[in-house]
Amino acid sequence: MALEVLKEELAFFNEKKDELLRTHLGQFALIKGRALIGVFATREEAYAEGVQRFGGESFLAHHIVEKEPVEQVPLLASSLRADL
Repeated sequence: MALEVLKEELAFFNEKKDELLRTHLGQFALIKGRALIGVFATREEAYAEGVQRFGGESFLAHHIVEKEPVEQVPLLASSLRADL
């Protein structure tokens, strides 16, 4: 269920992305379900507001940028096991 909520929040962000880019480039959108709760200068501010409002419930704090960076996580071959 959490994955479905995340998909819904990301879809909502993408629907609003052009508008957010024009008005809040570089800031962070706080989204709950299909609602834009607010826009904040930092990820920490967005997260703190999300925790204050929603406690342990899920929410999305998303960076408003034109192109999202690709994050790469190094894979250590020595830690792989064939029997897993």
